[in-house]
Amino acid sequence: MSITETFSPAGVAALPSRRLVSPPLPAVAPGQLWLVELPGGGPLPAPARHAIDAANVVIYDRALADSLADALPLGAYAEPALGAEPAATRAVRFARDGWSVVRLLPARRAARERTRRVQDIVDELAAAKIAGRLPVTILAEAADGIEERRAVRFDELAAIVAGYPRDTRLAIVIDAFGAGSAARLHAVAANGLAG
Repeated sequence: MSITETFSPAGVAALPSRRLVSPPLPAVAPGQLWLVELPGGGPLPAPARHAIDAANVVIYDRALADSLADALPLGAYAEPALGAEPAATRAVRFARDGWSVVRLLPARRAARERTRRVQDIVDELAAAKIAGRLPVTILAEAADGIEERRAVRFDELAAIVAGYPRDTRLAIVIDAFGAGSAARLHAVAANGLAG
C-alpha cells in the first residue's frame, strides 16, 4: 500500500491531504481458488468485483444471491452452494480441472464459522495433496478502510484467518493448481488397453 500526497489548486490553502492507493489486485488465473467475503448489500468491495468479473466459476451461498445477480457478468457461470457435494469439494474440483473459481462467503460471520469455512477449503486442498508451503495471498479490508495484503503459507491459513476481527472483509487467493503451485495439470491420453 502506498500513500499519495495530493495538494489543493493554486490560490487555495495548500494543505496536503492523504489518500490511500491500493496496489493492483492479483490476476484471476486458471487453477486458482478465491475465497471472497461479500457484504449482504451495498457496493461490492474491489476484490469481490475483480474476482467475479474474471472467474470461470462462482459458487455462492443463497444469502448472497441478490448481490451476485446484480454483479455477475453476462454469460458467467454461478451455482449455489447446495446439494449432496459440499461447496468446498466442488470448488476444489473445478480448480483442479483448471478453472478459476470464486467461492463467495457472507461477510461478518462469527469467527468460528469463518474459520470453519476456510478450514473446509484447506482440508479439501490438503486431500488433493497441495503443498503446505504453497504461498497464499490474503487481502483484508478493515471497517476503518485500512487495507492489507499479506502473503502466508497454505498450512498456516486457517490459523491466520482466525486472528482477523469479524468486521474485516477478507479475500483469499490460493493458486492451488495454477502456474504458481507445485501441482500441475497434465493431459493424459490412453486407449484403455493395458500393456
